[in-house]
Amino acid sequence: MKTAPRACPGPVSPAICGQMDPVRRQRILETLQALTQPGLPKDGLLACMQVLDAEVAAPESGLPGDLDHYLRRRSYEKALVFLQGGSPSAGTCGRGA
Repeated sequence: MKTAPRACPGPVSPAICGQMDPVRRQRILETLQALTQPGLPKDGLLACMQVLDAEVAAPESGLPGDLDHYLRRRSYEKALVFLQGGSPSAGTCGRGA
């Protein structure tokens, strides 16, 4: 099976995330962390999803390729792992470790 090319080779390095606007990176990180909180009410969930959708609303989001990919496909756990410097596991599209 052919896999999609990775936008960023290998695991994310601090240099890749370091190129992001730190305020934007922190906003995305905090929003992703909020999504993992148990008992998040529906309106909180919707607000988080709206923030993340806004980050990738433009065709060229300016985000690192893998992060853009995860957010557009609502793979929020993978996006969180990516921002924390980990290697998200491969999904059905073949992206990831």
